Amino acid sequence: MLIINRQAVSGIIQILLFISMLTLAFNVEMTKAAPSEPPAIEWDKTYGGASADMAEAVKQTDDGGYLVAGATWSFGAGMADFWLVKTDTNGNMQWNKTYGGADWDWAESVQQTSDGGYVIAGGTKSFGGGDCDFWLVKIDADGNMQWNKPYGGAHWDMAYSVQQTSDGGYVIVGQTDSFGIGADVWLVKTDSAGNMQWQRTYGGADVDGARSVQQTSDGGYIVAGVTRSFGVGSFDFWLIKTDANGHMMWYKTYGWGRLGRS
Repeated sequence: MLIINRQAVSGIIQILLFISMLTLAFNVEMTKAAPSEPPAIEWDKTYGGASADMAEAVKQTDDGGYLVAGATWSFGAGMADFWLVKTDTNGNMQWNKTYGGADWDWAESVQQTSDGGYVIAGGTKSFGGGDCDFWLVKIDADGNMQWNKPYGGAHWDMAYSVQQTSDGGYVIVGQTDSFGIGADVWLVKTDSAGNMQWQRTYGGADVDGARSVQQTSDGGYIVAGVTRSFGVGSFDFWLIKTDANGHMMWYKTYGWGRLGRS
């Protein structure tokens, strides 16, 4: 007859529970340490011609499709032109358009506008009066140009970001060598027809530039970019907050030292 020792059974149960807890903890740690699997590709598409073509910005459109902007050496009228590609939800091209002149033109940012059209910002060497100017191109829903405006001085000026503002105008940000005291952040505000209303530069004696701008809930603007004039590193993140007229309210730098340590 088998005699069951309750104390022995209790000890065995405790040991098994302890082993289970160790196993669970080990599995959790292994799960944490294991590299996550990349998401599955639903589809991918290529667009281009026989020469170099470069995408710089993409936005999903109101119809669920996509708008891709960049530069093309394969198509257009010049050395490089703005190239805009409109696709459906699966990336199938619906239409494409080039914008530019005989020289070099490069799109960096695109946004859908409140009228269903689009606005594109970048740089142009074909138009304007300087080495390179900001170039703002407004098009309708089918990609037909409605108007375009260059902004700049005698030297290099390049736009990297555009947003339609609450008053129907546009705010554009980038880098200027024509104005300011060095290579500076340049913020340009226009009306709905692209006519400049005001412009501001931000920067120091070294190299500073901006890559993104957004209108904020108080009607001002937030600008993100890079600074070598301020901060502690070779280059630092630079965040600038302005009021509705572009006057700086505050700025912050974020970064590390030249060797990657604070």
